[in-house]
Amino acid sequence: MKKEYVFPCEQCGAKLKFSVATGELTCPYCTHINHVERAFTQVLENDYEKARKTLQHLPQQPSALTSTKCPSCAATFELQEHVYASTCPFCGSAVVNEVARYRPIRPQAMLPFKIGHKEARVIFKSWLKSHWFAPNKLQHYGAEDSTLKGIYIPYWTYDASTLSRYSGRRGMVYYETQHYRVNINGRSQMRSRQVQRIRWIPVKGNINHSFDDVLVMASESLHYALLEWDLENLVNYDEAFLSGYDSEVYAIDLERGLERAKATMEYRIRAAIKRQIGGDRQEISRLSTEYDNITFKHILLPVYASAFTFNNKVYSYVINGRNGAISGERPYSIVKIAAAVIAVLMVAVLFYYINDQGWL
Repeated sequence: MKKEYVFPCEQCGAKLKFSVATGELTCPYCTHINHVERAFTQVLENDYEKARKTLQHLPQQPSALTSTKCPSCAATFELQEHVYASTCPFCGSAVVNEVARYRPIRPQAMLPFKIGHKEARVIFKSWLKSHWFAPNKLQHYGAEDSTLKGIYIPYWTYDASTLSRYSGRRGMVYYETQHYRVNINGRSQMRSRQVQRIRWIPVKGNINHSFDDVLVMASESLHYALLEWDLENLVNYDEAFLSGYDSEVYAIDLERGLERAKATMEYRIRAAIKRQIGGDRQEISRLSTEYDNITFKHILLPVYASAFTFNNKVYSYVINGRNGAISGERPYSIVKIAAAVIAVLMVAVLFYYINDQGWL
């Protein structure tokens, strides 16, 4: 039920692993570089409605397997359903999960890893050191405890043309002079102040918007979204790029992905409507959007994902495999935070004392 994921060396026949440094499959034994044919042709968009109707008539996906047997060493081990490509934990042979491989929509394009494993580990260590409020021993403990793994994460991209009809109101800020009485030394005196008012004007209108490559992560195992991707450098999908890395299949299907994309689109549409309404304040009371010409792509994007344990608590993080951007969680030092608060309070008290003495 599992298929070995092997790319033999052209020169010695050994199993290969994709090299970030060369962008090729480099043999770890004879160092021969095996060229990867890259297709730089345009990645075509797929018609969403046509794909949705086709998916409705496909057979059910086979049930998940609880274990897999390595074709090289015959070891049996667990492989989660969502993991598409991985390696045997005993001999390092590459395997493909045939159950996970069964997805009606296959990846069309991908961004190969550009950041190497060693560089990713350096980025992680620098990230830990850059946070002043982190516990001192975390810099060493977290780095040693971390197990960094390169993974290709599934994504959807959606394009759409939208027509939105809305109604609401535009607010124009103005000021009124307000007079009031105060009691000073037992005498009543008049004072005045400017009070902000808003004049509301009803508005309604239409707005057109075109969306290109709205990105939706199709994985449920990753808790952090890395937003900056150089999608203009997508290459056509090639399993050779997966060699040496794990790869997930999509857990968020095409329709659920579109709903998430629409939420992103609506946020941008509302921002565009507020710009169109103008004025000092904007309120949208009714919004109706029609979606047309919906297309999509299924792509794989590279990340390094890991977690480290500190004081019996697990902290996870991810690194963008293209530009090295990192996102994650980390512990805070209560002692450092308390010291900072005390320092700020001491400065405030000192400033107040100096000002009270008239030294400033």
